[in-house]
Amino acid sequence: MKRTPIYLLIFLVLGFVEAGAQSAIGTSDQVSVKVFREADLDTLGEVSPSGTLTIPLIGPVKISGLTPVQAERAIEARLRDGYLVRPQVSVAIVKRVVRTVTVLGQARQPGVFTLPDNRRLTLMEAIGMAGGLTEIANGRKVRLKVGRTGQTRIVDVRSIMNGKSADITLASGDIIHIPESWF
Repeated sequence: MKRTPIYLLIFLVLGFVEAGAQSAIGTSDQVSVKVFREADLDTLGEVSPSGTLTIPLIGPVKISGLTPVQAERAIEARLRDGYLVRPQVSVAIVKRVVRTVTVLGQARQPGVFTLPDNRRLTLMEAIGMAGGLTEIANGRKVRLKVGRTGQTRIVDVRSIMNGKSADITLASGDIIHIPESWF
């Protein structure tokens, strides 16, 4: 039996840890902040809808969209500004909230799609992720149900495709329904 060298196993484990650490923090994610030798500043909380986490002494810090390493640097900078001489901060995502949009109806591959962490997703991109419209789709009467409010609006996707209307930015929980054309 061939043995795997220990340094290869360590390299693989560190690679997985590093890959996970580079994922951006999102709103509603649960995040742990630890400040070395300052246990009363340690924080466990949910990132607010505005993208901030409240830290003792310094208040809300914008961390949404940052990697854990970038968030550590941002918190350290704020703590250095009049509070600690050389703060050492570690940030970890404890629980990630998966943000999705759903595409139903006359898409080539309808389904549930994950929103990217680092940027916004538009209606046209979501339809593209679902393989585009089928031949019998009615692109002029696509229903967009906004997850936050529950309101439904009718969107002319063909108009967006032709550049006559602006694309729409989606949010988590949005549902797109592409109806069948009757003629």
